[in-house]
Amino acid sequence: MQTFVAYYRVSTKKQGLSGLGLDAQRSSVLSFVKTKALIIAEFCDIESGKQDRRPELLKAIEHAKQYKARLVIAKLDRLSRNMTFVSSLMDSHVSFVCADMPDANEFTIHIFAALAQQERKLISERTKKALDEKLLRIGQWRKSGRVFQDPVVSAKAAQSNRSRAAENENNRKATALIQALLGAKMTYVAIAHQLNQAGFKTARGNTFQATQVMRLAQRARGESMEKG
Repeated sequence: MQTFVAYYRVSTKKQGLSGLGLDAQRSSVLSFVKTKALIIAEFCDIESGKQDRRPELLKAIEHAKQYKARLVIAKLDRLSRNMTFVSSLMDSHVSFVCADMPDANEFTIHIFAALAQQERKLISERTKKALDEKLLRIGQWRKSGRVFQDPVVSAKAAQSNRSRAAENENNRKATALIQALLGAKMTYVAIAHQLNQAGFKTARGNTFQATQVMRLAQRARGESMEKG
């Protein structure tokens, strides 16, 4: 009777600890294998798909070889998004199957691996482009890995951010309370606690920390000096 060695991969340590993603992979593998008793061992890597460090996969391969079992993976993209890596796995001569594509042959798997690799490249390019566009909006740009800055555009972007913050109704109310509490000689930490207790939120909807309190206080002082 054919036995199996199951291999899983989750992208983050949090997923590994919580079982998010891992349970779905186990369910997929079990649906393919049909009987849990046929799975003689399980291995799981916690690595991003773009990283090709797979210590647990190497153990799974050796275990499958030793016990003449078949390596089973929930989905092809759980292996890697690097085509060379998938090709190397095929060259190891370990019998393996993807539960989501049980009838796929080597040619099909190569095609899907190539598509996954291309997808990784496109995601990386889109992320870089979006970051570059954001940097340009705030007066910065990158060259050879370094970030350069246009002081004029950067100053305008900073002023725009300050203006939006000053116009925020929640910020105005919080600032008034901060000024009153500072007059009572309270620390930034104590004021942050008071704001949170009163139900105030930052412009981004988060709880107040001493840093945000200090910034609002400094902004209020700056506006007072400009008016004076």
